[in-house]
Amino acid sequence: MTAAHPAGEAQPIVTLIVPVRDEEAHIEKCLLSIRSQDYPADRLECIVVDGDSDDRTVVMVREQMAADPRIRLIDNQQRTMPHGLNLGIQHAKGSMVGAVIGHSALPPEYVSRMVELAQGTGAWGVGARIARVTRGPLHRAIALATSSRIGVGDSRHNYAQEAEWAETAFPGFWRRDVFDRVGLFDPAMEVNEDNELSLRIRKAGGGIWYEPGIAVEYVPRSSLAGLFHQYRRYARGKVRVLRKHGGGLRWRHLVPGLWIAFLVIGSMVGILAWPAGIAVIGVVAVYLLTIAVAGLRLGGPDVPWWMVAASLATLHISYGIGTWQGILEWILPRR
Repeated sequence: MTAAHPAGEAQPIVTLIVPVRDEEAHIEKCLLSIRSQDYPADRLECIVVDGDSDDRTVVMVREQMAADPRIRLIDNQQRTMPHGLNLGIQHAKGSMVGAVIGHSALPPEYVSRMVELAQGTGAWGVGARIARVTRGPLHRAIALATSSRIGVGDSRHNYAQEAEWAETAFPGFWRRDVFDRVGLFDPAMEVNEDNELSLRIRKAGGGIWYEPGIAVEYVPRSSLAGLFHQYRRYARGKVRVLRKHGGGLRWRHLVPGLWIAFLVIGSMVGILAWPAGIAVIGVVAVYLLTIAVAGLRLGGPDVPWWMVAASLATLHISYGIGTWQGILEWILPRR
């Protein structure tokens, strides 16, 4: 791993890029958190990239622009996240850039600490801990599932408590020259664009540092349907990464797809041969018992165990279905 320190001042100009679409419920808090950074005001700028919002997002951004000239607004006619990030990078003045999710909020020391870590570790990218903000039992259950080993496997940036070199970064903070070395975000990656970039960084010899001492508030999906849609798309995106790079998969990416294949094939065989059917029922019973126990361990007085178990099952099934959907899109010719 190369330890290349960024050139420039001790306090370089930093550009925070906020790609948004229909974020009226969260964008004000997000931008206020950026305006409240303890980093020198004349060394920080914010670029909001709007993907043709249908709600009051743009109006609310303009209100913040009137109060703080460091905020700029540009249009993203392509609407997608990688296009928005690339537009922000292309318009950035900073020698360091960071991505900020529209439904997140930064701690006041975020930029200062990111700069310090990037310079001190030599990392090409730096990430923070995800502090999930929830309302209601189901929302909390989804947050618990998506920050647990049984929910997301060895995706350590979702739950690790120790600072370490990581697979990817949330929400993402990079030296600007990294994009000169490995290229911008891939527009073909409608999801997983950050993971795909992280893979290119690691292949180029760079490192990504994870710092759990810095917590970024993030609002996760609040319904099982939203969770299903999100992780199904993540899985499809991971197959696209595999198609592009011929690798980049870990064991956690394969298990849900194998689980779905077992359920489908096992059920078909079980219909024809009852011993096989009994075996399938036994395996499913063990799985249900496992996620029930996990629900009991992760849940609490304000979060029913069965909500956590349902969230875990939704994660596994959606990722498995998305994996096979991505594979079919790969092998079947397009019209």
